[in-house]
Amino acid sequence: MKKFIYLMGIAGFAVVSSCKKDQTSGQDENYISKIAPNGFNFKTAKDVSLSVKLLTNDNQPVGGAVVSVYSTASTNAADAIYKGVTDAGGNLKATLNLDASFSQLILDPNYVGLMHNVKVNINNGAITATIGGTAGYSGDVVPDEANNAAASNGVMGTLGLNTTEYAYPSPYTNTASAVVNTSASPANLGRPAYLEATPDVIDNSLLSYTNASLPESQSVVNKHPEYLSSTATSNINVTATTDVWVTYVSEGAGNQNTLAFYTYNTKNPPSATSGGTNNNGVDKVTVVFPNASNVGSGGGLKSGDKVKIGTFSAGTTIAFVMLQNAWTGSGISLNTQKFYTDSRLNPESSASLKKHSVVLYDDVHKLYLFGFEDSNRETPATNPGNYTSDNDFNDLIFYVSANPVAAVSNAGVAQIDKNGDSDGDGVLDVYDTFPNDPLRAYVYSFPSATGYAQLAFEDNWPTKGDYDMNDLVVNYRYTFVLNAQAQAVTMQGIYNVVAAGASYHNGFGVQLPFDASTVKSVTGQRAISNYIQFASNGVEAGQTKAVIIPFDNHEAMIKNPDYSYFINVLNAKDKVQGSADSVLVTFVSPVSLSGLSTSSINPFLISNLRRGYEIHLPGYAPTDKATTAFFGTADDASLISGRSYYTSRENWPWAISFNDTSFKYPLETVKITDAYPHFADWATSGGSSFTDWYSNLTTGYRVNSNIYSK
Repeated sequence: MKKFIYLMGIAGFAVVSSCKKDQTSGQDENYISKIAPNGFNFKTAKDVSLSVKLLTNDNQPVGGAVVSVYSTASTNAADAIYKGVTDAGGNLKATLNLDASFSQLILDPNYVGLMHNVKVNINNGAITATIGGTAGYSGDVVPDEANNAAASNGVMGTLGLNTTEYAYPSPYTNTASAVVNTSASPANLGRPAYLEATPDVIDNSLLSYTNASLPESQSVVNKHPEYLSSTATSNINVTATTDVWVTYVSEGAGNQNTLAFYTYNTKNPPSATSGGTNNNGVDKVTVVFPNASNVGSGGGLKSGDKVKIGTFSAGTTIAFVMLQNAWTGSGISLNTQKFYTDSRLNPESSASLKKHSVVLYDDVHKLYLFGFEDSNRETPATNPGNYTSDNDFNDLIFYVSANPVAAVSNAGVAQIDKNGDSDGDGVLDVYDTFPNDPLRAYVYSFPSATGYAQLAFEDNWPTKGDYDMNDLVVNYRYTFVLNAQAQAVTMQGIYNVVAAGASYHNGFGVQLPFDASTVKSVTGQRAISNYIQFASNGVEAGQTKAVIIPFDNHEAMIKNPDYSYFINVLNAKDKVQGSADSVLVTFVSPVSLSGLSTSSINPFLISNLRRGYEIHLPGYAPTDKATTAFFGTADDASLISGRSYYTSRENWPWAISFNDTSFKYPLETVKITDAYPHFADWATSGGSSFTDWYSNLTTGYRVNSNIYSK
């Protein structure tokens, strides 16, 4: 024990002596060398206003749709940086806190019938986007480009009995004549020239049925296995003379696929994909949509676009084939995988994987809805990008209508799913995380469901430290459970101390942007040092705004095995794994997420168990518990006109925040400018240059020998 105390004494002396700096109080402002202009708050992130509107093809609002927001780096569901739900007017408004270097985002309305993975520009701190509507999209949307490669084969219009021929509808004999070529819709988008003059209206009820039946990113194998039954009818069987149309609804594919149809005698289905009638193969394949891709998604189709494919007599079966990623920008390649509604013709060897389409009868709208899966379900290596099928069967959705509709048999056709919203909160069950709870609808995590944001502190305020920014390093994530009105019911904070390069025993608090009485309860806070007073609802007592204290002493979270200082800041010492703290805040009434933006949350360090010594991010105000007499003393410049809270006379910060953990903090006593050469450039520019100064994407951004690397 004596040895332990002696070592602590040496370590404490080393830290105090290494961090102690000359004070600069009383210096003339004109003679101070500043690292940054007055008022710069060292923000590595920026607030961006988001305004999204979702519409049907006749400009009716789509409410209750969950919209995920992604960086351009990843659209994996777990990597969403924001999630919200549209109101009854189809609107979603939010304030996003993003890396300052971001110039684009991806919006993904998780709703079949609308564009997916929509790239948008950030313009002057805002994003405005309309997805859907008669135009397809508008605002800051960046449309995808169409494929651009020479077609390997032309599309012929000749029918032979011994071969399978591919053709455009008569009288079109080639791509140049069969697709529109105007300034509004250039030929490389592949929009058919033979569309009906008046598109169909795709109303909200049809979209809700479609989403209930074939929800985005949810496997039909699990959701509706009956659709894949071997006894389920998979084609259109005509029982009396009738006119037939095909109407495009939506696509959710990364490929630019081609849709075509073929016909045969219902009693004599083909057993081969080629060879013509004489060889019991498919005779003729007629193109419906050369490029079955949406406007803005590399194609020229809009929801409701409609093609009359012909008049058919009794005893005829109409089947469909998808040519995978066949549109080249100038024609259709026939050298691609082909997936048929006749599953026996598909390339998979396993019978359970041969189906690539489902057909559902909608007795309300009197139509037959088709959903296609556009990837080989058995052999991903044969798909573009080695993509593994997600089995949601909504990579292309269209429907078939007939006049008279009774001339098409619905025998054996699965019924469309009309079950929509069990709890009546406006969010469809298939997208509602809590489908039977009207008080909860979805979950949103910042910075993502699996990632962490980071805070790095110096702990000597109001005196300058050594600016190694490792006295306390906290990784954190906030998870909100929200209702359908985008109001938070609960807020969970997960906090993990990853470094404590100090002799001080520091606590950590978080001020929330609303009154303390808004909180019903707080659980999970770690208090071991008996200097924090809590109110009956769990927030800190004596505060106007709600303040939580995740831990009052970092040793409640992490310790060196030998109880020494300098935790995870020296490469010569073993790395220590701390324990994460989960703090759950439950609100008396749901809180609007617009008033609970992540940038409005105010974290702070409590220095060495001294409650009045709060250290906040630059520009953030202290709580009611801070000792205001310390402002303007030692090196603090908070009270100087034009300066920000918690900046020094040389405009250095005592804390920095990051929206991820890509910042690797310096070794003990190594100044941040010696680990990150562009930190000073960024600060001097007021944040306009080297916005990614802490990244490792470009050589020369880091001095690795000065960075903790374990």
